Amino acid sequence: MTTEQQRKILECAAKACGFKKWRVLTSGLFQVSNNENWNEAFAKWTGWNPLTASADCAEMCAKLGICTLFFDNEQKVSCGFLAQDKGPTLAHIEQYGVSRLKAWMFAATIVAAKIGGYTDE
Repeated sequence: MTTEQQRKILECAAKACGFKKWRVLTSGLFQVSNNENWNEAFAKWTGWNPLTASADCAEMCAKLGICTLFFDNEQKVSCGFLAQDKGPTLAHIEQYGVSRLKAWMFAATIVAAKIGGYTDE
């Protein structure tokens, strides 16, 4: 995944979670803010990255209602969200190897990003 793709995924996931604004620092740190003040100098910024931080991912899943299924015999993880008006939003990661945690964080964040308007195109 390129840096640009990762930024777009995180922006759409942040939008789905209801964050008011987000930014990427030159160090690559992705930050979010719910502060109503649109002046960046006075905003309260917090580092946030559900692709790499399991606590951020778990909070995102709880907030959005993203469900997770693990299939140990197939080394597969599936995450999904069901909206009554749009139908299911799904992401599947197969053959995740040794890190089912990373596979879960990626699949869940992709689902959140799709909820926030991300498309694979």
